[in-house]
Formats: sequence, C-alpha cells, structure tokens
Amino acid sequence: MKSIKHQALLLLTLLLAAAPAWGQGLKAFKLKNGLSVYIWEDNTKSDVYGIVAVRAGSVNEPAEYTGLAHYLEHVMFKGTDQIGALDWAKEKPLYEQIIAKYDERAATDDPARKEAINREINELSVEEGKLSVSNEFSDLMESIGGKNLNAATGYDQTYYHNSFPAYQINKWLEISSQRFINPVFRTFQSELENVYEEYNMYQDDPGSQQRNFLFSKAFEGHPYARDVIGLPEHLKNPHLSRLIDFYNQWYVPENMVLILVGNVNAQQIARNIAGTFGRLPNRPLPERKTWPDLNIQGRTQHTAKVGYYPSVCLIYKGVPAGHPDEIPLEIAMSLLSNSSHTGTLDKLALDGELTDCAAMPLTMREQGRNLVQCVPLYDENQRRFESNKSTEKKALKAIRQIADGQFADWQIEAIKMNMCRDFDVQMESNTFKGNLLMDAFINEKDLARVLNYKDEVMAVTTDDIKRVVKQYLNDNYLALYIEQGKTKKAEKIQKPGYKPIEPPVGKQSLYAMQFKNMPIGQVEEKFIDFSDVQVKPLNDRSKLYYTPNTENNVFSLTLRYGAGEREFPKLGIAAELMNNAGVMGAYEPQQLKEELSKLNATCQVWASDDYLYIMMRGYEETLPQACQLLSRQILMPQLDDKQLSRIKGSVLGSRQQRKENVNTLADALSQYIRYGEKSSYIDELTDKQMLELQISELTGDINRAANYEAEIFYCGTLPFETAYNVLSQNLPLVANERPTTSPQDKSLVSVTENTVYFLPNDDAEQAQIFFFMPMGAYDKKDDVQRDAFNQYFSGGFGGLVMNEIREKRSMAYYAGAQVITPSLPGNPTYMYGHIGTQNDKANDAIDVFMGLVNNMPRNTERIGNIKSYLRQEALSSHPDFRDKAQYLRIFQRMGYEGDPAKENLPKIDALTFDDIAKFYEQNVQGKPYAIGIIGNPKMIDLDRLGQYGKVVRLNSRKLFNTEDTLF
Repeated sequence: MKSIKHQALLLLTLLLAAAPAWGQGLKAFKLKNGLSVYIWEDNTKSDVYGIVAVRAGSVNEPAEYTGLAHYLEHVMFKGTDQIGALDWAKEKPLYEQIIAKYDERAATDDPARKEAINREINELSVEEGKLSVSNEFSDLMESIGGKNLNAATGYDQTYYHNSFPAYQINKWLEISSQRFINPVFRTFQSELENVYEEYNMYQDDPGSQQRNFLFSKAFEGHPYARDVIGLPEHLKNPHLSRLIDFYNQWYVPENMVLILVGNVNAQQIARNIAGTFGRLPNRPLPERKTWPDLNIQGRTQHTAKVGYYPSVCLIYKGVPAGHPDEIPLEIAMSLLSNSSHTGTLDKLALDGELTDCAAMPLTMREQGRNLVQCVPLYDENQRRFESNKSTEKKALKAIRQIADGQFADWQIEAIKMNMCRDFDVQMESNTFKGNLLMDAFINEKDLARVLNYKDEVMAVTTDDIKRVVKQYLNDNYLALYIEQGKTKKAEKIQKPGYKPIEPPVGKQSLYAMQFKNMPIGQVEEKFIDFSDVQVKPLNDRSKLYYTPNTENNVFSLTLRYGAGEREFPKLGIAAELMNNAGVMGAYEPQQLKEELSKLNATCQVWASDDYLYIMMRGYEETLPQACQLLSRQILMPQLDDKQLSRIKGSVLGSRQQRKENVNTLADALSQYIRYGEKSSYIDELTDKQMLELQISELTGDINRAANYEAEIFYCGTLPFETAYNVLSQNLPLVANERPTTSPQDKSLVSVTENTVYFLPNDDAEQAQIFFFMPMGAYDKKDDVQRDAFNQYFSGGFGGLVMNEIREKRSMAYYAGAQVITPSLPGNPTYMYGHIGTQNDKANDAIDVFMGLVNNMPRNTERIGNIKSYLRQEALSSHPDFRDKAQYLRIFQRMGYEGDPAKENLPKIDALTFDDIAKFYEQNVQGKPYAIGIIGNPKMIDLDRLGQYGKVVRLNSRKLFNTEDTLF
C-alpha cells in the first residue's frame, strides 16, 4: 500500500510541476490510478466547493435497464463496508440475499410472486437496517459543516457536490473518496420508492412533459430521446446486481474527476489527495456505444397536446460540445434572441407579434441541436392565441433575415462583448467555476480552450457567423407544435407499503468514530469584513452603498426605490414594460436597446411589494453614458402600446389555464392558508382592470415610484469618490424624495383553531401538503435557538422530517419544514412545511409529520453535529462581494451592526439540546395550525384528516380573484 501511495504522489508532483499556469490559480493533474484532479485556488472565498463527477449518465445504461444511473446516484449516499457499517460481517450475508432476491424478482412475470418477494426483501432490509446506519455519510458531512449536500444525474454525467469550510479539507477528502471504495447500496428498496415518487412528481409538471416530447423527436434514435429518470417498466423491475455492475463498469478513476474550487492551496493538499483518492482501484475504461445522428431532411412536423398554451419549437441540426462551431453558433442564435432583446425574434416580441421567444444551441457530449421556440400572440379581444402555423412563419422570416446577412457588425461585437462580460461575472462564483471544469472533463475539452473562452469569442468573425447560419439554420428542420390540451400522463408507478427501516438510535460505526477524531486545519474565526463598504448620501434621503470590485472591470448598479406594488398595484406591469421601453422624443424601444448594447451594458427593471428595482451591468469605461441613457428612460419613458397588449395577453392567457394547472393550484393553496385574501392570486389586478390598463397611468406609476427615496448599490473598480461623482451627476434622483415605508411584511392569517383545507383535484398524480403555524415575534436573540431547531427538525437528510418521511418510510420525494423569519424585528415568525407524496400515501405522510409536530422525538446525540454545523456555517457563509452591501442592510434591519456570527458564536458554543427542546415547547408544541392539501379525493381519506382539525373543502374559485373575471 505504501508503494502504491508513493507512486501516485510522485506522478502527482511531476504533473503539478509541468502544469501550465492557466487561469487564476488553476492546477490540473492526474493521479497514478488515472483520476483527474482540477483545483482552482481563490483565497478570497470563505469556503470550498467540491465535486466528484463521473463521465457516465443515462446514455450509458443498457437499453433494457434504463434508470440505473439515477438509481445509483440515490444509493451512493448510503455508505460503504466502512461508512455506516456497525457489523459488516453480519450485514454482508443479508445484503447478498437482498441482491439475489432482486434477481429472482426480475426473473418472474407472476405479479403475486413478485409481491411475495417484495415482502421478503422488505424483511431482509429491516434486518439489515439494524446492523447499519444508512444516513451516516450525510451525518458526517453535517459534522464538518458541509452545506448543500446533493447530487445530480444527466445524460452524460453524474456528479456529487457540496460546499465546506476550508479547514475541513482533509476530512472532506477522506470521506468523499471513501464513499467510492466498496459502496454498499443499503435501503435500496426505500430508494426505489423515492424514485417512484420523483417519477410521479414529474407527471404533474407540464414543463417536463413538453421537454420529453421535444427531446423524443429532436434526438430520435439516441438515448437522449428518453428521460434521464428511466422508463416506467424498468423502474418497476429493478436489478440490484445490474446496478452494481453499472457502478463497477463506469465508476472507474480514469472516468472520474475531483474538482475543488475556493479557499484551498493545491500544493498543501496534494499529498492528501494522492493518499485518499489515489486509493480508488484502477479498472479499465468501458467501451462506449455510438449512435448515428438524426438525418433531418426538409420540414417534418410533429404535434402533441401537452401544453396549457400553444408554442412552436423549430429544431435544426447542431454540434456536440467542444466542436469548433460551438461558439459561432451561440453567437448566431443570439442574433435571433438575446438578453439585451436586440435579436430579430426579439423585435417580433417587441412589436407585439409574439408573446415570447427564445433561441439557443443545445450542445450535448455526443450530439447537438439548435432550438428556436416561440409562443403565439394572445389576442386579448378574441381571448385566444394565434395559430402555431402563423407563428412558425414569423419565426422563419426572422431566421431568414440572419441567413441573408441582415445584421450589422456592431450587433456581432455587442453580442461578443456581452458574452465576455457575462463570463467575467459568472467566474466570480465557486459553483460556476466548478461546473465549468466539470463540463470540460465530461466533454473532454482542452482546458486551455475553456480558459481562453473570451479570446475564442472575440476571434469569431462575421464570415464565421454567415457560414454557420447557412450550414445549420437551413430548410432542414423539425417543426414541433405544442397544442393546448391535457397531458396524457404516463402510467403511474404504484408505491407499495413496506415496513419502515429503523436504524439503531445513537449508534455509529468505527469509521465514524475515527473520522470525528481526525485532525483538521487551523480554524480561523474570520468574520465578514464590511469595512470596505462605504456609504454616502446622494440626496436628502437617498444613499450610495459602494463596494470595490477587485476581480474584474464589470460594474453592477442597483437602484432600489422605496415604493413597490403595495403602494402602486400596477407597478409590476409598468416595470415589465420598462424592459422594452424607449425614451420619449429620442429613442424607440429597439433603438434604445441598440444604444445600450453598443455601450456593452444591460438593464433590467422589476418590482416587488416593497420596491422598484433597476439593475444595470456593464464595463466602467462606459458608465457615465449608460447612466445618462438610464436616467433619460426613467424620467421620460416611452412605454409601448403593442408591448402592453402583449403583456395583457400573456397575463390573461395564463389566467385562463391556471385552474387546470396542478402546480399553480398548489401554489395558490399554499399562499391561501398563509395570507388569505392577501394571497398574490387574490390580491391582484382583476381581469377587467388588466384590460383597461393605459400607457399614461403606467408611465405615471414609474414616475411616482422614482420620486421615493432610493438606496443605490454600486460595485466597481472606480475609486469611491469618482464613482460617487459619476452617479450623483447622472442618476435619475429627485430632490425632496418621499420617505419610504418599505420593507413591510405581508400580514399572516390568524389561526385560532386547527384547520385542514382540502382542495380536491382528480388530475393530481401527487398530493401536495402544506403546513402553516403562526409563531411569536422575531427577535435576534432567538436566532441561534431557531437555527438549531430548524437544523434538528428539517436540516437536510438528517433532519427529523426528511429522515422519518423519506429516508425511513419513502413516503415523499421531498419533505421539509422550518421556521421562517420576517424582514423586520417585531413581526411574526411562522413555521412552514411542504410534502409531496402519492395520493394513496397522503394520510400516512400527514400522520408521520403531525407526530413530529405534536410530539417531537428527542435524539439528544445529534446536538454535537448541529453545534458543529451551525458554527462552521456561520463562519463560512459569506456573501459574494457584489452582494455585500445589500447583506449589510439586511443585517442592520434585523438589529445587527455587522456579521451576526460575532454575536452568535458564543451562543452556539453554549447551546444544549435542552435549548432546542425549549424552543419547540414554547413555540411549536400545542400551537394552532392550518394544513392545506391538494389531491385526488378518491384516494385520500377525509375522515382521517378530521383528527387534525376542522376539514374545510375548497374549490379553485376560492383561491383566485373572482371579481370581474373573464374565465
């Protein structure tokens, strides 16, 4: 073993020395066993983002066993013969029997025999559960302050990721490598049921159904054509042995990458990487199957009734990831539609010819497509959408304009500059850097090309664009018509009821004990440094909050005016119009967008209940000119009647179908039990008010909102005084601003008796369950106890809710509940929960959840993990530099002078389990609550629901504004 470790480290050192100095702190090398390692150092970050990715996904599954890659992702959290193993010698025979039973089950076609074997597997799983702790991996990650622990499966990759404090790097490397050494797929039966829940959840999602239709036609003949989750007939007939084979075949070091981004030093951790991930046994790479590309000749139309509103998707041949034409095609598609709304399709939307549009390349590892999608215009007078056929003609005309070269050189340059600017901003994120490196590994891209992305973008010429448009956006395409109609849902996978798997309480493996005693790096109590945030009045009330940008020359400017839709109910519509507005007497909307694009600036306007927001990004050399354009638009906006008609049609078209949309109904129910008549679905403009909207009143709302005091958040490289002078001279600020009363918290419904609101819906494949309990007023002194309760009750996989409902009983794909805090001290907090489960399990899921609410179990052994997590989370959750000033304002409103960790760390250190129990007893136990449920009344026992309060049966009209309704 020592010899192998030494060889791995030797190769690592040589490769480190030979690696070119690409990027800012990037190191790339391979271990002796073939595993790739990418490390991107950035000591300005407070934590590290870690990924382990595998170049294998649903594409690599045998056609007769789809769903394996996704199943594997789920069970990779269940430990190994070390992690979670209390007595592996006794557990192993049971595990082997379970594997054999799944093979026996798959071999029979007799339903009765299958069910009998299911029961045998359940009995064996329950016994195995007594000898293991299947959630120990996630518990140990919690103990080192690991945040956002998760995984994802795609067509071409599977990856496991989370963030963690920098000083826990050695422990993270240890456990993250150990999970790939002799993994044990415990509680496989439970995870099968969780995947069934996930599959059924997608049946209620029209977006998933539309996407499946598009991919089935766009990639016909390739595994990309089927859903990643797998086919229902395969999900119902799993082979655990095939899952093990898939792991052994594809999870090999040569096919894997370790990625670390953030506050990490490659030289310091090189030896430990070799000693941990170098342990993974080397196995040969599997042979990859190949498929011919789809031959698209002429125009081929396919139609499906899978939408709540119609749309057209034109699909052209594209290129796979890493192809030389990938970037030119991205630019070409941006000439059709882009974030600045200067494309030929965007012009159709601006002119009121389309409701919405998008154009994008879709580049996969093996194949690619170019997609153009348009939503027909909704005629507000006839109350119907235009035809898909006429919409296709409009889209083709816009595409031909680009094919004919009807675009200016400045458009190409503006698009390229915007792409580079967006890249610079995205590179500020650990997550983006990590995912960028993962994409390079999965698609076998040269890292030099990845890091020189901006150079490649700027090197693209007008001739390159004309060539790729002619080559790819030609007369050979698929016309996919999505028509209005109820989705024909796939067969629902029934979920049997099995005995829950109960791990021993308070037990831990030998590995866990040794892991917890491992040394860690130096713990530095580094708090958020707000000293570089400078504040200065810009007017009587308005203030500038300045933060320096030390990473690039992209500025960000946010104007937050102190009035929102609470003060001006039509402001949200007015703000949306501002995104496509001109300047009165100077610029038409398209002209203004062109001028901003030439300045390499983008602007976005939106409104919330509390504020009118205007956000601009660009390069600082054009800051004065960009601010002058913005100021002229705010002071003299030219709102467009065609755009107003488009927005009216979009809103009314959406309202026409929302009572048929299960997810919209669920959201409306969730808001109703919390806010009652103040729900955003009830407290909204009526249909009549929407139809009667006029440009003049909306223009007035923008002007009136801009008369309120503002907070201006600026981040850039200019010195503070220089930035202050530019902004004070060029921003649209008035004298004697009106004082703001924002923010305010939306008033909550008063709950005096336990009530269950039931919304029957025969179309719901899953029941959605919502829980609401008003609680006491917010005071920062309770923050630590509240956070500890939230982590104990519903913090990730180890929280009571997820553990009892999903991990043990497989009743729901997602389940959670936590105490929500308001914007201002003194306003009420409340507990909010959400569970998504099959209709036939809704009653059981509520029983379990309410058991936790009414009589919370006391698992006192979790207090150590919780304290450790809270302490490390407080020290490592620092905002990005662009958001620092806004975080400071939030903390100040809550009563803190700076980083809350300064006050809260001593409280965390003194925390006991009795504090959690006390918080529960004083704020949760025995308090009145409301439950909202949407589901199939044929499968939910309303009489059983009565034990939890008065049952009130709702209809959908109760959830929406019915005054002057058109539908």
